[in-house]
Amino acid sequence: MGDLGARWSSRSLSVRTGSNRFAETLSSQPLSGMNGSLDLMALNPEDVHERLTFAEKRLDELLALNSGDLPGADSSYRQQLVQEFFFHLVGATEVLAQLINEERALGLDSEAVSIPAVSQHLPTSDPLASKLSSLHTRVKGRPLPQDPYSDQAYIFRILNYRHHVTHRQRNPFLFRVGSSPPASFFVDPREPTSTRVPSARSAQDEMRYMLELVLSRCQDTIAAL
Repeated sequence: MGDLGARWSSRSLSVRTGSNRFAETLSSQPLSGMNGSLDLMALNPEDVHERLTFAEKRLDELLALNSGDLPGADSSYRQQLVQEFFFHLVGATEVLAQLINEERALGLDSEAVSIPAVSQHLPTSDPLASKLSSLHTRVKGRPLPQDPYSDQAYIFRILNYRHHVTHRQRNPFLFRVGSSPPASFFVDPREPTSTRVPSARSAQDEMRYMLELVLSRCQDTIAAL
């Protein structure tokens, strides 16, 4: 991994320079807000990129943990890294929703902002709505999509894993001895232990794909701003 910054910059630079807000330097922007001070709390695309960078750092650490041997790694540190990976990955999409709320002046209170809420406040003809919605799906009370390796299912699984490692039980992994892959995710860890189905793909490969999927969809959404 390690090159997310380059992949982000190659597609997002044109977005930032195409907007008056992001083309101007801080020194050339007019002061605004209380007491004539610049509003440094306003979001920009780099805030989304920062969260994705955090996710990538946690993933790189996880992939290097115990020389790549996840089953034999320290369970507490392994859990910390997988939890932080999903926390930051989903966090990037939530910051993106906040950014759109500000850029499009939707007027939603920051505490009420979510991807569904922002999407519903955008005109139905606005392509931004469908692009933002592609980063979210309802998980609670819904079954896993039939093909667990489709992009739609990966978005579902990202959200489900984030809920699982932070709010429910701890361990989303199945570890194998003497077979491959040595470490994989349960495709739906909500299922009873006796009926949980492990992914046929390694956890490492799936996390790499999840990061790339969210990165690509965040970039496409920002390009529509």
